[in-house]
Amino acid sequence: MNSAQEGAAGPDLALDAVTEARTEAPPARPGAATKYRRGLETRQRVIDLTKTLIAEHGYGEVTLDQISAHAGVAKSSLLWHFGSKEILLAEAAISLFQEIEVSLGLGELQDLPVSQRVDKLFERVADYFMRNPETKGIVLALLFSGNAPQTVREHIRESWAGHVRVMVEALGTPNRPLSPDMGRVVLALFHGCYCHWYANGAQEDIRLYLGPAKEMFQQWFIGAA
Repeated sequence: MNSAQEGAAGPDLALDAVTEARTEAPPARPGAATKYRRGLETRQRVIDLTKTLIAEHGYGEVTLDQISAHAGVAKSSLLWHFGSKEILLAEAAISLFQEIEVSLGLGELQDLPVSQRVDKLFERVADYFMRNPETKGIVLALLFSGNAPQTVREHIRESWAGHVRVMVEALGTPNRPLSPDMGRVVLALFHGCYCHWYANGAQEDIRLYLGPAKEMFQQWFIGAA
């Protein structure tokens, strides 16, 4: 199958429709529930393997042949589950953003003193990067990829805007609010520390890079309170 056939469905228009069609409620026929469950398990396994392939080869270089070989799933089955290669890649990328959002869990920090909020925020970011060293790199690669569909770019934008909103709510207080502009600065600090750490081989503890950034933020935000 050539690339034109793989991408026959437009990813920006078809992603939601195909996802909904492939994940609808299971039928009531005998044995259908087991088949439905196995289909969902296969679908998730394919998405997880696709994320790994994106990390290894780049978004624009991953092919259906690679995905099929690694997942042990026929290309025809992949197309039945996802509609096109582009939609599969988009779903894999979007799931990365959802993982980041869930892992950080910043909404539960608001009941803590501000200094502890900052400590926990930087610790959770460090822990996530150490456990998932490729994830942020994939997101940044997608951002600069000319092959990534607009759906994925929009999810990156929405995800980062959501992180800024959550940080503003989690770190700010009535006496010392955190503006959205400064929330974006904090996000940029995380991205910068990650890029420096990853460029140096990602072997050291990323806290060595995040530590000075946290100290600088604490001196500005808490010290000025």
